[in-house]
Amino acid sequence: MTKDIRNPDELRRMFGANLRQLAQQFSSVSELCRQLGINRTQFNRYLGGESFPRPDVLDRICRFFEVDARILLRPLDEIDRSPTHPAASALTDFLGSGPTTLTENLFPAGFYYATETEVDDPRPSRHRLFHARRLPQCTLVRGYEPRPGMPGAAPTDREVQGIAACAGRQIYILMSSRASQNSRIYLVTRGSEDNSDRWRGVAICLSKTTASATTTRRILLRHLGEDPSAILAAARTARHAERSLQQAAG
Repeated sequence: MTKDIRNPDELRRMFGANLRQLAQQFSSVSELCRQLGINRTQFNRYLGGESFPRPDVLDRICRFFEVDARILLRPLDEIDRSPTHPAASALTDFLGSGPTTLTENLFPAGFYYATETEVDDPRPSRHRLFHARRLPQCTLVRGYEPRPGMPGAAPTDREVQGIAACAGRQIYILMSSRASQNSRIYLVTRGSEDNSDRWRGVAICLSKTTASATTTRRILLRHLGEDPSAILAAARTARHAERSLQQAAG
């Protein structure tokens, strides 16, 4: 029987110390808790070495920080970890917008409902839902092109991914379907206190073939957070609106 046996108190302290070190990558513990989906009070108990997470919560933490369950047993500095993703240094060095620059106040994580409007028409012409997820190396954006606009297409063909960054208080989001189809750039700024859940700006829809086919639209983003009822309602609205647009165009 090994002599290197540690009691539960020692293991909880080890995990708490490692979690504190990992959490330093984020400017706000509240923001980190929202990203992880963990109650702030419970998260503080982990940090203080007062309790262990459930296996599913531990798995969530490990996946989020890209570590493994050895954070329960060994100091973080002794664990071989994957090298930092090159996107983190590129965003910081060349775009001036690293993982900690795009704060929760500028662009919170969660679901967004996006409507694009033609410059000469006040009626929205595009409706989409996408999700923003803040990782230690960057902020990822993911969504799907509306099904009515791509009838019969598989979900993988309708999938859209991208990254979000910032220049001062202006947010820029680069999104694209696979093989650079339907690429677009959103340039938006958060509204005033009365409209703090909305971002307004322009959507530059890039053409894969010629620059002359590139178009510019007005864009409105509304933050839905992680509220299931608001997300489902927005999804139904987007589907209905896109279906109506397709019928009108046909």
